[in-house]
Amino acid sequence: MTTRTAGRSWPVSLRTVAATLLLGAALTGCAHFSAPEPGASTAQVQSHMGAPLNVSTLPEGGQRWLYSTLPMGREVYHANFDAAGRLTSFNQVLDFLHLSRFPVGSTRHQVLDFFGPPYEITEVASFRGKVWTYRFMDDMNLRRLGHIHIGLDDRVAKVMFTDEPTADDFRAF
Repeated sequence: MTTRTAGRSWPVSLRTVAATLLLGAALTGCAHFSAPEPGASTAQVQSHMGAPLNVSTLPEGGQRWLYSTLPMGREVYHANFDAAGRLTSFNQVLDFLHLSRFPVGSTRHQVLDFFGPPYEITEVASFRGKVWTYRFMDDMNLRRLGHIHIGLDDRVAKVMFTDEPTADDFRAF
């Protein structure tokens, strides 16, 4: 089967391939994320990224703006500004390195300032307190869960990791 376009015949299969390539290119353009450039002002970053989820003060007088894709996403970004309001760094911090190095004894408020609100908050029989769970991507695109255990004193007691279950997992309980 062929179709006529502007006096030429195009095979249906070629037309389908061309349409698929155009659609793929259009969707790739929509999905592209670009971080703001270092040196950008707070107004430029807000124009580029929108309003931050949280703003905290850094020890040297600057600010940290937190952008999160949670609860269903797996990324948390820190936009760090100096005291003059210029962007010094923009980093993704929801990863194994940052979760595993989060200091035991930190407060619940410090966890919120660094990672934002968790994917879920649960309780387990083996721990007195709450377990805050964060979804993240580990190296090699492995979906993981970081579990920050916050005791009754509102302080981090421990951090544990599990693999995120997938629809392919079959577990007969």
